[in-house]
Amino acid sequence: MSILRNKNNGWVKYWQDRVSTGGNYYGKKTYSADRIIKILNIQKNDTVLDIGCAKGAHLTDIKDKTKAKCYGIDISSIAISLNTDKRIALKVADMEKTGYKENKFTKVFSLGTFEHTPRSLSVFKELNRIMKKDGVALITVPNKYAFNHITKNIKMVIGTWDLGYERSFTRGELRRIFARSGFKLEKYWVDPHIQVANVFNYMDNRLNKINNKHFGFFVYTVLRKVENVH
Repeated sequence: MSILRNKNNGWVKYWQDRVSTGGNYYGKKTYSADRIIKILNIQKNDTVLDIGCAKGAHLTDIKDKTKAKCYGIDISSIAISLNTDKRIALKVADMEKTGYKENKFTKVFSLGTFEHTPRSLSVFKELNRIMKKDGVALITVPNKYAFNHITKNIKMVIGTWDLGYERSFTRGELRRIFARSGFKLEKYWVDPHIQVANVFNYMDNRLNKINNKHFGFFVYTVLRKVENVH
């Protein structure tokens, strides 16, 4: 069984805990997808996929603003069940085996999902399979050049990290994975923390102001599919 669908995956427990207690969770509020639409240049004739879509809040905004065909997958059946927008097609699925046909999507985005598996190359090969030639994807993952990477790994070792497996990446690591899975890296930058929860977040944000090519919390990558890889 894939780690992504394993019952011990931290995100499965995340949804169970947050929804059952009435707590806050990803997608509970309406989200603006303006930045995603602009980065990917999403148009009406695009077929869009959100990997790790939760209840589909970003897709609803994309549908409202572009009329593109919108699809989403998430590992949590609880998250998918919260969707009330029937214009978007969501399903429970594994990002390593999505179940979609080949060459289906022109635009794909995934915000903080691909880091939750040790089999990065396999996941990106599946992304290659389901995307059209010259399709564009926006993928975000944690940055290895961050204090967050250090504190996260300490928590994993001592057993206080509650979101299961999670890795961080450097630009070089990502470039090699993309090249082996049929993608060209077109854009790369690093964003700061949205909220400063502790001194480590503050230090990462300060370093990001000095150099946003290396330092900060979240890596943003824009990829283009250049060849089919099997």
